[in-house]
Amino acid sequence: MGQFRRRRFLAALGAVALSSPLACLAQPPSKVPQIGWLKIQGPRHSPAQLMAFRAGMNAIGLLEGRDYVLEERYADGNQARLPILAAELLSTGVSLIVATSQPSIVAAARVTKDVPVIGRINDDPVAGGLAQSLGRPGGNVTGIYSLADEINPKRLSLLKEVVPSVRRVGVLLRTDWSNAEHEWQVAVKAARQLKLELIALNAHSADDLEAAFRNASEKSIDGIITFRNPTVVTHLKLIAERCLKNRLPAVFDAREYVDAGGLMSYGPNINAIYRQLATYANRLLRGVPPGDLPIEQPTIVELVINKRTADAMSIALPQSLLARADQVIE
Repeated sequence: MGQFRRRRFLAALGAVALSSPLACLAQPPSKVPQIGWLKIQGPRHSPAQLMAFRAGMNAIGLLEGRDYVLEERYADGNQARLPILAAELLSTGVSLIVATSQPSIVAAARVTKDVPVIGRINDDPVAGGLAQSLGRPGGNVTGIYSLADEINPKRLSLLKEVVPSVRRVGVLLRTDWSNAEHEWQVAVKAARQLKLELIALNAHSADDLEAAFRNASEKSIDGIITFRNPTVVTHLKLIAERCLKNRLPAVFDAREYVDAGGLMSYGPNINAIYRQLATYANRLLRGVPPGDLPIEQPTIVELVINKRTADAMSIALPQSLLARADQVIE
C-alpha cells in the first residue's frame, strides 16, 4: 500500500509541474499565421498601402507579431519575377497571399489553387477566369473589384467638365494588357457621347511614356486619361510631372497621381481598399473558404482635385466641381 501511495503522489506532483508557468514555457508555442505580401513594384512605391492593411488588421484586433506575421516580396517592377516570388511565399508556409495588383493576383493564382489570394482586382474577375461569380467566387481568389468599366467613362466626363474645349484625349495604355481592348471599347463608347476622340498612347516603359508626351503636341492631344496597368502605376510620378510640364489636363483613377502633382483623380480610395482587405484576411485566418467570400466593390470612391496644378495650367475650375470634390489640394 505504501508503494502504491508513493506512485500516486509522484503522479500528482508531475501533473502540478506540467500546469506550472515553467512547464508552459517548455511547451512548443503555437505557430503564428503568416500572411504573404506580393507587390510588383519595390517597397518604396506607395508604402501607404501596406500601412493601411496593417491599420485595418489592428482595427479588428489582430496585432502583427502576436496574431500574424508578414512575409513581404517585391518584384521591383519586373513582372516576370512575380511567379517566383509567389512560390517563395508558399514555401514559407503562408496562410494567404495579399496580392497588390492585377499582375500579382494572376501570378499567385497560377502558382497555387489551394492558398487563398486576396487583392484589389482591376480586371473583370469572372471574364478573366479568376472567379465563377462575384457573389460566390468558388476558387481561391477574392477581394475588391475596382469597376474600371464605370470609372473610365466618368473620368472622361470630368475632363470635359473641367476643360470644355477638349477634343482629343490621349489614353496611356498597354495594348498587350489583358483588359486593354475591353476598356478601350467602353471608353470609346463614352467618348462618342461626349464628342471626344480618343488617341491610344501605347507605353510599356518610361522611355515609351517620354515619347508619348513628346508626340502629344503633334497628335493635337489636349487631355489625358490612363488605363491602369503596371507601367502607368510604376511611373505615376513621371506621368504627373509630364502632364504638368506639357500643360495637359488629366483625370486619373487614384489620388496618388494627384499627390504627385496630377490635376484630378476619380476612383476608389486605394488605402481604404487595403483596410477593407484586412477583413478578408481575418475571415480567412478563421477558416472561411475564399470561394465563399464575395468579391466586393470599393467602399469609398472619391474625387480629388489639385488646385495648385489647375492654377499652374491656368485652368479655372468650376465652383460646382470644387463643391463636389472630396478633397481639394490648395
